[in-house]
Amino acid sequence: MAFFFRTLINIPTDMQQRHTYETGIIGNCSFIAHVHKNTNIAWLCWPRFDSSFIFGGLLDENKGGRFSILPEGEFSSTQQYVENTNVLETIVECSEGKYKITDFAPRFNLYERYFKPLMLIRKIEPVSGHPRVKISCKPIGDYGENVLQPIQGSNHLEFFGLNKPLRLTTNISLNYIIDERYMVLNETKYLVLTYGLPLEAPLVSTVEDFLTRTITYWRQWIKKIGIENMYQPK
Repeated sequence: MAFFFRTLINIPTDMQQRHTYETGIIGNCSFIAHVHKNTNIAWLCWPRFDSSFIFGGLLDENKGGRFSILPEGEFSSTQQYVENTNVLETIVECSEGKYKITDFAPRFNLYERYFKPLMLIRKIEPVSGHPRVKISCKPIGDYGENVLQPIQGSNHLEFFGLNKPLRLTTNISLNYIIDERYMVLNETKYLVLTYGLPLEAPLVSTVEDFLTRTITYWRQWIKKIGIENMYQPK
């Protein structure tokens, strides 16, 4: 580790500043996920950190599955974290408008212990205009060899082929997701992906509650740690 930091210090400053990452990382100490600037979940292993990936586009874009929220046509995007949290925002701009995706893994104190489920939440909000978006959710198993087949429920898709069910709960019409058709984003939409235990609670109010609690948790946590001034706002 000391060698790594000595090497980093010796890298010219201009080279350090030019390097940028194309993914943001979210997690809750049960898992981590890489969220690419192109909106795709580029890496996610469930149920453990050393399990096969559910989404593995970082390794193979063809066999790695996909979970993206893309506009029609060309677009640009930026990413930032909600200040002092592990909650990631991706802002997407296209010819038809702008929208924001908030990605997070719930983590907070509940009943005197940590609540950190195998649950990835994506909140999609229109910002301006009337963007058309397409939801693609194609999880895989066994390192890309097992393409999971979705079974349609009343307000969810259940994917079978893993040790436990994988469920996508949403307030988006399932036909748009199954057929991968574009829809006009004129109101806030939610996508909740779970492994094992599904979300059996009201979707909108639960997600908003989990988001508020998760933001609060990280901001309380960060008060207790020491961070150097490097990369901090002046």
